[in-house]
Amino acid sequence: METSNLQTFLTVTATGSFTKAAEQSFLSAPAVMKQINKLEQELGVALFTRTSTGVNLTPAGERFKGYAEQIVSLVNQALVAGHQFGGQRQVIRLGTSLMHPSAPFMATWNHLRTALPNYQLTVTQLSGEPTSSNREYAMLGQECDIMIGTFDQATTRRLVVAVPLDAHRFGIAVTSDHPLAHHSRLALNDLAGQRLLMVPRGISEKNDQLRDAIETAAPDVIIEETRGRYNLDVFNRAADQNLALLNLTPWQDLHPNLVTVPLDTPLTVNYGVLASRQAPQPVQDFMNRLRQLI
Repeated sequence: METSNLQTFLTVTATGSFTKAAEQSFLSAPAVMKQINKLEQELGVALFTRTSTGVNLTPAGERFKGYAEQIVSLVNQALVAGHQFGGQRQVIRLGTSLMHPSAPFMATWNHLRTALPNYQLTVTQLSGEPTSSNREYAMLGQECDIMIGTFDQATTRRLVVAVPLDAHRFGIAVTSDHPLAHHSRLALNDLAGQRLLMVPRGISEKNDQLRDAIETAAPDVIIEETRGRYNLDVFNRAADQNLALLNLTPWQDLHPNLVTVPLDTPLTVNYGVLASRQAPQPVQDFMNRLRQLI
């Protein structure tokens, strides 16, 4: 019986939905159902009744819930105790990629590492960049324990735990021969008549606020939407189709054929150290300690 299946069971129990549990666990809904089906096969009983509006615990599921909570809690305690007993440092995996560079955290880590002697940071290369329209944090708890990324109230309320570091500023990325490239700074009304590539509404509250401001200042701007959050294909599309791309400071040198011109707006996007709300206790302890120090 796998602990991950037990954790998924508890998340489904808490949310009352495979879909909501999938979102909070950064899994697909079919993956969640597969884990629950496997657990039910191992136990030989049905844990949930499925309805059109969600799922409910069966009597057997109600009895099993207490045991699942105890098992997950004991496993987390055993992990912490094992490291303490063995005098080992807890390894925290920091995910990094072109879209989620670890560099913004390095100076902070080097400054604080002596105050965190029980933790060892290891950097792991993320294998892919999810383009889902809901969240970019699917690899948290899977390929890495923490990553450096943007967040807003919606993500911290439902999906991630964040320790703020600073804020990113907006810019407009264009090719060197684009009409906007000769500007040293861009006002919002400079985007009038331009084809502007940005994420769809509902992904980032700051992007939505900026989109409202741009469409007010430049009503004839032509907004072209990405499929979801940014990946390298988005930057290639901007370069290949000569589109203006709404950009952030960590990605201003990402594409060799694009230059980023600062955009005059008071809006910024918070970024920091992110971990899953379902992270194991050692990772939660690390985040709490980091928050205290910062």
